[in-house]
Amino acid sequence: MEFWKKQKKILTGFGLFLIFMLFCTLISRSVYAEKLPQVTVEMPRRMALDHTVNADGIVHQGREYAVTALSGLRVRTVYAHTGDRVTPETLLFDLDLEDLKEKIKEKELEIRKLQLQIAAMEQNQSLDDQKQQTERMRAQEDYSREEDRVNEALGRAREDLEDAEDAYDEHKDHPVQVTPEEDRKAQMAAYEAWAETEAGLKAELEAAQKEYEAAAERVKELEAAAGGQDASGPEVGTGSSPETGVDIRDDSETGTDAGGSSADTPESPELVKARQLLAEAEARWKTAGDAYEAHEKASVPKPDFSGEDAARSAWEEKKDSLEDAVDAAGRAVEDAERSRSDAVLNAGRKVADAQMAAAADSSLAVSRLELSILQTELDACRRVQDASGQVYPDAEGIVTRIQVSPGERVGDGAAVVYADLSSPMQFLVSLTKEQKKYVNQGDTVQLKLGGSHPKELEVDYIAENESNPELYDARIFLPEGMGTIGQSGNFQAEAQSETFSCCIPLNALHEDSSRRNFVYVVGERAGILGTELVAEMVYVRVLDQNEKYAAIEEGVIDGETELIINSTEELEDKTAVRYQE
Repeated sequence: MEFWKKQKKILTGFGLFLIFMLFCTLISRSVYAEKLPQVTVEMPRRMALDHTVNADGIVHQGREYAVTALSGLRVRTVYAHTGDRVTPETLLFDLDLEDLKEKIKEKELEIRKLQLQIAAMEQNQSLDDQKQQTERMRAQEDYSREEDRVNEALGRAREDLEDAEDAYDEHKDHPVQVTPEEDRKAQMAAYEAWAETEAGLKAELEAAQKEYEAAAERVKELEAAAGGQDASGPEVGTGSSPETGVDIRDDSETGTDAGGSSADTPESPELVKARQLLAEAEARWKTAGDAYEAHEKASVPKPDFSGEDAARSAWEEKKDSLEDAVDAAGRAVEDAERSRSDAVLNAGRKVADAQMAAAADSSLAVSRLELSILQTELDACRRVQDASGQVYPDAEGIVTRIQVSPGERVGDGAAVVYADLSSPMQFLVSLTKEQKKYVNQGDTVQLKLGGSHPKELEVDYIAENESNPELYDARIFLPEGMGTIGQSGNFQAEAQSETFSCCIPLNALHEDSSRRNFVYVVGERAGILGTELVAEMVYVRVLDQNEKYAAIEEGVIDGETELIINSTEELEDKTAVRYQE
């Protein structure tokens, strides 16, 4: 029992401790929360942004006219002033007539000098034309003569070529007749066969003769040995060969035998045999001589074609010479044709050069133009002189600019400029680049001049300012009777952008030192006292904005994001905050 009482007291004390700790925590959180910055939040919304452009401008004249005078004339008196209302009867300024007379004399002198120069130039041009015409005629004549000359030379060359070709053809048609090669070979073969036979027969004849002489010498030796006769006795078997013409006689004709002894003298067998051999050798010698003589009678002459060959060679040489003459004549024709072509070309070029137009010379035309200008200026000076040097406007208007001064000479451009009051006025206003985004040509705007009620008009013209590229000039042509020159007015234009999905109040948008845009959104984090709210910095890209809202690019921020639009203290990234009570 005591144990349970003790346990109960412990539990009761622990519970009281927890209650005390809870009370302390609540007090600490309350004190901590009281010190946190209080913020007001708002959700992004989907909307279109309205833009209003307000600008002040001035009414200008609608149309201006320029009054001009001859430049270089001295001004005597200026009667008009800037802002004066003028009519066609209002004298603006007058010119010095004495100075005008001097100008007229100078112009007349210049015109006279220029007329003399033009006359001389015209005469020289006429002489140049005649000279050029003469050169053309001579060039044409030279061309004709040169053409005739080269044509004649070409004709002679062609005639020489025809003569050379005719001579060549005539010679070629009458060639030298020569023995054909086959016939030559046949004749030579016949001669060689005869010569070969003749050599054989001659050799046989000589052999027979030698045999006979040897046999005769043997018979003499045997007869001498036998003592039948002395060595100076008659020659046994004396005769001649067919070549020597000595007759060959038989022993019977001499009345002795072969040895030259009487018939009754006994002979040795050897001598008898020698005599038989001598008779046989003599017979063979005679037969060989007859054969040789018969072959010589039927001799075949050796063929000789040297005459034919010489004649043929001479004919060939003449043919080559005539052929060379034809070639030379052909080259002469080619040279004549080339010479003719070159000569005709050169002569033709000379004709073309002569017929070519002379170099452009605009001095005469320029002088005539100068004369025309001087005459025009002289006429203008005389008209000014006729008007006594007085200058008037052409219509009613207000002088806006005077460019002449007494004693000074009139320069180029307008001497006096005046505004035409009969034409509508125009309102001119300058816009910045930011304002130009919402104003375009043809837009309807509210225009208020002075104390009048605003009136809806269209923007007629808008363009970049020539002197300042950061500005744009907008013009509105006013209805007839509305506005006066120099009157101030207010220009107001309204435009609506496209619809953006994420638009935030302008006071929720901030800018850092680098000119980057950011916002603070409400986030959560875990703290020592539990989950707490913090301001988180988020960089954004601004698409459009006006005086109250800014359209930003969707991404990190969407329609459910809580944007901090106000805070009781300056915030930084991750600063703990609490909602505005």
